[in-house]
Amino acid sequence: MSATREGIRRLGALFILLAAALVVNLSWLQVFGQGSLEENPANTRRIMREYGIARGRVLTSDGLVVAESVKTEGPIEYKRSYPGGRLFSHLLGYDSPQFGRTGLEAYYNDYLLGQKPSRGWVEEMTSDLERGNDLVITVDSEIQAAAAQALGQRKGAVVAMDPKTGAILAMCSWPDFDPNALVSRERDAEGNPLADQVMGAYVQDPDSPLLNRATMGLFVPGSSFKVVTACAGIENGFSPETEFDCPGVLPVDGSRVTNYGDPPTSFGIQDMEGAMARSINTYFAQLALGVGAAKLVEYAERFGLNGEIPLDYPAVTPSYIPEAADMDEVELAWSGAGQGEVLLTPLQLCLAGCAVANRGRIMRPHLMKEVRRSEEILERYEVGEWRAPVSPDTASEVLEMMVAVVRSGTGTEAAIKGVTVAGKTGTAEVEGKPPHTWFLGIAPAENPTVVVAVLLENSGGSGGSMAAPVAREVMAAALE
Repeated sequence: MSATREGIRRLGALFILLAAALVVNLSWLQVFGQGSLEENPANTRRIMREYGIARGRVLTSDGLVVAESVKTEGPIEYKRSYPGGRLFSHLLGYDSPQFGRTGLEAYYNDYLLGQKPSRGWVEEMTSDLERGNDLVITVDSEIQAAAAQALGQRKGAVVAMDPKTGAILAMCSWPDFDPNALVSRERDAEGNPLADQVMGAYVQDPDSPLLNRATMGLFVPGSSFKVVTACAGIENGFSPETEFDCPGVLPVDGSRVTNYGDPPTSFGIQDMEGAMARSINTYFAQLALGVGAAKLVEYAERFGLNGEIPLDYPAVTPSYIPEAADMDEVELAWSGAGQGEVLLTPLQLCLAGCAVANRGRIMRPHLMKEVRRSEEILERYEVGEWRAPVSPDTASEVLEMMVAVVRSGTGTEAAIKGVTVAGKTGTAEVEGKPPHTWFLGIAPAENPTVVVAVLLENSGGSGGSMAAPVAREVMAAALE
């Protein structure tokens, strides 16, 4: 009998331990594991709940609706629609139960679902969330359209910004993609989702249409980087009047730096303004050697290279310059001319232009203007300074040199009648391929309201002939 009682006690203790373990496990899941369960892709309840909410609209700063939710038949109540089509594809990304979220749809997901800004506790307890909040972005639809039209079907990117606020006025990249095709619920005759076929084609495309070249593409900047080299030079003992003899070929430590032309063009004695206007490699190579690797890298990093850019967008690649310790004299000389291993995104070049246009200050770049619920403004972006890489005097001197580029130098194709335009061309040599062409434009130079960076990937030609006309059209649209 005692053995039977002992067995019962042991069995009871086991049940108690199992019950305790079950309580602990459920408590842990409720308190600590909730987040991971909520975000698990296999959690169909979360997906069904989120797609049961009428996701907020996305509107441009001039009021054009570029993303909205539409009611559908079937278990998933709403799907996304993109009235702007391809024009805003890289900016907005897509919102798909199959492929997830990208672009602004991902970055501002909680806002568009109405989960941010937080609602009051009374509203949380008493009302179901049926509709999300609207997101108003800084992009102007007409400037965006002008940028896309000027870029055309050429691989590359355009970024336009307001240098006084950091607001992005336009951002486009080509090749683009059709976001409506990626959120389609249609099926082919065999019952296969058409969206899967479209996504498969995009992923396999060697031109990478899903890549936002404006924020993620890293490219050799060529002579457009001379804006940064000039700033570093002026802040380290040189001036716009500093002169160098500029031969077509400059010997450097057993190698050489060359100017454009065949044979390379010799320019004789030039000051910094003349060298900027004519984009003379051998001048900026000597300037970089005079500044030194440590200072050139320091000033490049002041502009944001080798660091994160605080843009409210989920896919931004840092630009790159080698560490000073890794540079020999040849690398340093070519880096000063924008070649070597220096790599920039079009966004980074635009930010460098903003420093020149805004008296040495770079404001935090941003895409969100405000968040609304109906007509009520729930949150507004607070404009603030990000960096101050150079002094106001240095920025002013470089701006004047950039005016000479458009007035009488390599950037005359960017000129706008009745407007003083500042700019810098770039033609970046790429081994085995046609060069990339660049243009950085600022207008009007007396009181800049727009900065535009243009990249044409492996376009051939020169920055002045290929990229400058694109920037001209975008600046003109912004000034209108």
